[in-house]
Amino acid sequence: MSVLVQKYGGTSVEGPENIRAVARRVVRARAAGNDLVVVVSAMGQTTDELLRLAHEVSASPSRRELDMLLTTGERVSMALLAMALHDLEVPAISFTGSQSGILTDAGHGAARIVAVRPERIRAELERGRVVIVAGFQGVNPETREITTLGRGGSDTTAVALAAALGRGRCEIYTDVSGVYTADPRVVRTARVIARLDYRACSTLAHLGGRVLHARCVDLAARERVPLAVRSSFDESPGTEIGENGMEGPRVEAVAHRDDCSIAIAEGNAGARGEARGIIEAVADAFPELELLAHEQPTDEHGVLVWIGSRADVEALEREFRTVRAPGGEWRLTVEHGAAFVSVVGLGLGARAAALAEAALERAGVPILALRTSPTALTFRVPGARAADAVRALHTALVETGA
Repeated sequence: MSVLVQKYGGTSVEGPENIRAVARRVVRARAAGNDLVVVVSAMGQTTDELLRLAHEVSASPSRRELDMLLTTGERVSMALLAMALHDLEVPAISFTGSQSGILTDAGHGAARIVAVRPERIRAELERGRVVIVAGFQGVNPETREITTLGRGGSDTTAVALAAALGRGRCEIYTDVSGVYTADPRVVRTARVIARLDYRACSTLAHLGGRVLHARCVDLAARERVPLAVRSSFDESPGTEIGENGMEGPRVEAVAHRDDCSIAIAEGNAGARGEARGIIEAVADAFPELELLAHEQPTDEHGVLVWIGSRADVEALEREFRTVRAPGGEWRLTVEHGAAFVSVVGLGLGARAAALAEAALERAGVPILALRTSPTALTFRVPGARAADAVRALHTALVETGA
């Protein structure tokens, strides 16, 4: 059985007319001979509105109860889309994440998928139905608690289902026409990339590309799921993501993250296991924080750097003494308003770094820090100059075909 998994984001299902338009697109895909599984996000800004409501009710909402609350958004979308398909005389059935067999670890707020058991989905597909799945959610098989997958969770749901259903094709439908060479709101000449290698797309997602979540791309690469990103509002071909056998250095895009917050922990580690204990404790308490650097040149001194939202970094600042492992003396400082601009591609080396630094120098953008890898050159720049840096790097390295 060949299965096509389509995922529709919040703007795609925002309001009755958009839901009916998605239903018509699903009907066309089914008429082309595909067995359809459709993953939906919550409508529009529903998740943000539910979060706001939770924080109005409670100063510190329980993570378990937040998961119970937030999963209602996707359940509304899935039921409404099933109704729209019924009106088009297409048999359809909606499932929650747990009904779909999406099993996760026990973490609330940013759970990881540990297995997918899609027996009910397969059975309904064999009956000729379109199966609609609530994205962003699953269930822990041991505790039987409902969990959410964190930001980008619906994309991850779609890829996980495609992998479990025989590495079927996965199409992510959103409000943009594909993955761009830069944020088109910042660079007017940015264009849609027709095809991206898994590695380059993963790097782009990790470093500020806003179209796909990094976990979704990493899972697609690991399971070799063919992935496409398209607009749900037009018929443009979008971006295809998969294997790419071409070799040689190539710049694909410029990504950026502005208004970031950074937490920097420095201390007398006492032993190398001390820093590892802190990393694990912070990861458990604040799963959305990203460990940016771990430097420990000696047993006596270590530096750990995390990047994340202002709310998460401020919470870590308040709770650092509680969550860190016992042992050596550590001091935490935080910075807000940081910006990171990255050149993303394959086989990047000294030449690309030199071109990038020269472009920033010509634009008068100070470089506060630089981190390099074969797939990315990441510059920390003043927050107020992030857009200038993006435009300078896009002109020098993307538009010239460097």
